[in-house]
Amino acid sequence: MQLKEINPINFRIYGTPVESVEGYEDAQQTIHDEDIRISSALWSYDEDILVQPVTGVGVMFVRAEDGIIQKFLFDRMAVIRAGVEFCILPYECRLSYRLYSRSERKVTPVTTVLSGTGFVPSLSIHTLYTVLFQEKDQHFTYHGDEYPFWEFLYIQKGQMACELDGQSFELKQGQMVFFPPHKLHKQKSEGDSPLTFLSITFDGEISHADILASRPVYADDDCQKIIQNILTEDKDGDICADDMIVCELTRLLITVLRNIHADSIVTRIPPRLRVTVDNSYINECINLVHQNITGSITLPWLAKQLSLSPSYLSSLFKQKVGRSISEYVRLVRLEKVKDMIAEGRYTIAQISDILGYCSPTYLSTEFKREYGISPKEYAKMIG
Repeated sequence: MQLKEINPINFRIYGTPVESVEGYEDAQQTIHDEDIRISSALWSYDEDILVQPVTGVGVMFVRAEDGIIQKFLFDRMAVIRAGVEFCILPYECRLSYRLYSRSERKVTPVTTVLSGTGFVPSLSIHTLYTVLFQEKDQHFTYHGDEYPFWEFLYIQKGQMACELDGQSFELKQGQMVFFPPHKLHKQKSEGDSPLTFLSITFDGEISHADILASRPVYADDDCQKIIQNILTEDKDGDICADDMIVCELTRLLITVLRNIHADSIVTRIPPRLRVTVDNSYINECINLVHQNITGSITLPWLAKQLSLSPSYLSSLFKQKVGRSISEYVRLVRLEKVKDMIAEGRYTIAQISDILGYCSPTYLSTEFKREYGISPKEYAKMIG
């Protein structure tokens, strides 16, 4: 997870960015000058505190309500609310900062090792061996081999019968698969049609390799565009073409992993709205809200989809989630407003129309009530 910026939107759950130490002049002031980049503990205070960077760059770790630890770039003053668990570490350099407090520090051990170091990719391609676009007749047979590297196959036309360590499956037109290293696999044409396919062999560090390996999946529009980019780079042979192929292949790996993951998680739910409950009706209700957020979502409509009475669904949702359905829908819709602003493709009026607000003015009023700034101010802040 990359560092977030300490701003009024991102940091509002934990505190507030400030421009001066006003109001904390009488607080106890301690200066921290640190070069230790690893910690296994978080801190908290019974009263609000203020932290002020002096030299260097730091990373602030903050525990969210759901237990997930968020990371913020500590490069500006901020007030941290009482009870919030956090710690500050140097980020690839020495760091000094002032901390203003009126209560004693409490230390809470954590099982996760917190480290003030940069991101190390969990997925990277070290070596690209071959990129082969092949056309075979209906009699094509490959008797198999065991490679010490990965092999990617994409079927453009025809069908291919595959065997991997004795397990057989078919690859149909538009499907692709990643064969892992050190696995014996065989291929042959299936049916009476010629076979056209792309084969790429490579080596590298692949995160979540267990769910990716030997799993036939269809190439969606995004994957097909990436595959076409690979073919174009291989054909044209421009400067750094192999480097571009590696970049595109990395994108393809990530896209496929996300598509596989999306089979169980249909939509991205903002962290503060992500809830897990022990009731299948409410989990399905939450999915319906996120899948249909650009449409009209009403309690009677949701109840009908779930074959429940509106009154029972309303009561059950409030009991399990802790807020009413209408409030939950309001918050999810506002998070969608943020996403659409960040895309930069829509005006506020267009967003208002797409998401069903009665007017852009009402959208702006709701947005400012929830986040403390207007949609235009938010657009400038993230732009």
